[in-house]
Amino acid sequence: MKVKLKIETKWLELERRSMSRMMMDYKAWERETLQKAKDAQDLSDLREVFYQLGDRWEFDQATGAWLGKGEPLDTVGLILRMPGLEPNKERFVLYAVMAYSKGFTQNFDHLGDKERVIVERDSKSGKLSAWSTTGHGAMDLFPSDLSSYNSLEEALETCNILAQPGDHALRIEDPKSSGFLDFLTKRLWEIAGGNEDYTVKAFDVLTVSDIEESLDFKFHRYAASVVELDRVWRKLNTGVFDVAKEKLLDKIPDHIEAKDKQTLRKIEGLLHLLWFKPPVQQLRALQMVHEELSTEPTPSEIQRVLLPYIGEIAYSLTDIIEKAKYLKWKSVIEKKDFSRSDVFKGFDLSALAKDALVVALEDILREHTLAYVGYPERSTMKIKVFRVFLNWFILPLRLASSFKNTVLRFLDKTILLPLQKLLGRFKVEKKTSVDEAVDE
Repeated sequence: MKVKLKIETKWLELERRSMSRMMMDYKAWERETLQKAKDAQDLSDLREVFYQLGDRWEFDQATGAWLGKGEPLDTVGLILRMPGLEPNKERFVLYAVMAYSKGFTQNFDHLGDKERVIVERDSKSGKLSAWSTTGHGAMDLFPSDLSSYNSLEEALETCNILAQPGDHALRIEDPKSSGFLDFLTKRLWEIAGGNEDYTVKAFDVLTVSDIEESLDFKFHRYAASVVELDRVWRKLNTGVFDVAKEKLLDKIPDHIEAKDKQTLRKIEGLLHLLWFKPPVQQLRALQMVHEELSTEPTPSEIQRVLLPYIGEIAYSLTDIIEKAKYLKWKSVIEKKDFSRSDVFKGFDLSALAKDALVVALEDILREHTLAYVGYPERSTMKIKVFRVFLNWFILPLRLASSFKNTVLRFLDKTILLPLQKLLGRFKVEKKTSVDEAVDE
């Protein structure tokens, strides 16, 4: 599927200059590395060269490939499907993975970045709602209404995805938006950009079918298992289970009741980990809780209820982690076969974009929490406050910065530039008069 990426032309120009500087640095690093290898007297010296390369080897190799073949802000996308937090709702997270040099963020930590847009669909009403990234990973407080489209694919193919690398933001622009609030928000962001010179280019996006069937990356199963455990845990604590618990309270021995409270407390801690820690960091805790419940000699009814849910999370999480590692390994070891596989049939993707795609899948599991990926309402209080702050202040700050730049450009055009021309003419006239006096 093709999606249109809209970006200010100034970012592309800045990126070209940054890539040129990086290319010179890369060539210098390449020459120095080769020279060190040539100067090695024995295997011990050669081993020392490899030790010095360290973790930079893979990064510098990817950098060299991108600089040699890539274009400024090469982009590839993927869509992850996730369940909604309410019945009859499901969510889709569009990740745009951009390869850029970080020249405008002064943070050269990795090649490229991953920004996202969250879309929720109500299967009953057909309503589509989209949350854009305001900046630095924080989502909008209020969603945009995309209900004029019949499907997610139609919406993404029609709308523009506006990238703002300097803010680490990704926004969805609906050309059909007719509401006053949507129009006002869109116009304010255009003004905040301070530049109406945009470049629009299409980039390939792997759909849910491509991710789940072709790549066999079942992220939905993992997310659904966490959401379901959270739902069951809440019911066991409150709600419909309270009546049954009260009726059976007199029949439950004190030690069983204490055991159930302790179990629910542990599940509460586990859920905190599942929502707020990256998936790669969850496996050990899941295995410990699962082993404890499965080896309990006299499990209570609550422990019997919870055990299958924890087992499902552990299995689905292990599956996506191992799949991400396998895809990354295959893209390196079997580079040609991987690049020509049926997964990418029909996609106009460069070899680097294919590599970036599978690296992004693993990076999401290593860096992003489940709450961050698709459930901002499940975020910690600190993140929620940060989200409110960015939503209320980043747009006014950008508007103020745009106004300042506009004033400076106006002063430069109306005062400084004419003054420089006047001074230039004065110097020429003065020099001419001096030369004439010398001639006389």
